[in-house]
Amino acid sequence: MIAGKKYKAEEDRSGMLRTINVKHLLEKLVEEQPGPTPSFTPIHLLELLLYLGREAPVGRKKLSSSLKIGEGAIRSMLKRLVKAGIVDVTSEGCVLTSKGIKIYNEVSGKLVDIGLVNIRMPWDHKYNYAVVLRGRSHLLKRGLEQRDAAIRAGAQAALVMTYLGDELHMPGVSILSREKPEFAAEVIKNIKPKEGDTIIITGADDYREAKYGALAAAQTLL
Repeated sequence: MIAGKKYKAEEDRSGMLRTINVKHLLEKLVEEQPGPTPSFTPIHLLELLLYLGREAPVGRKKLSSSLKIGEGAIRSMLKRLVKAGIVDVTSEGCVLTSKGIKIYNEVSGKLVDIGLVNIRMPWDHKYNYAVVLRGRSHLLKRGLEQRDAAIRAGAQAALVMTYLGDELHMPGVSILSREKPEFAAEVIKNIKPKEGDTIIITGADDYREAKYGALAAAQTLL
């Protein structure tokens, strides 16, 4: 464990981890990188944690090839995660520790990685990538923070929606189910949101830019 408390989740008297501010945790892990130019971002860390949660144990080379991230960056990320007590490197590969599993469960309970979707979007980009944030609609204002985060991460377009009262909304803008009923019905059919969900769809001509944009937008609501 890295000295100090900034990587340590709060614990109650029973030793159980309380709710973790995942966004803050990932940002702190990145801030501690040596050198002037970070070799990875919080979004890379989020992607790695989600992958390990689904696929562990996984070796470094497979992580690099599966995530399309250089081995040097993978080593740097794993080093930080190991020091933070989130990942352990075993003879079988990299695995999440008990702390890492709790973080993964917390993230995966909020974030549903839908992936590429075949929905006619109001833009013409090759890849459309969707994520759902369970029950996070109350955290949205107009979705501007999420759209900005998606664009900064590489997406060329982003649409942030909520599902309330069996209708699809653009927060503070319109009720899509009434103004664009065919489009709203297509989104609902493909995404299958639940009441109170936030749906984020990003578009880009590069797959990874679309994915990173969606994850960056999602991270603002974790």
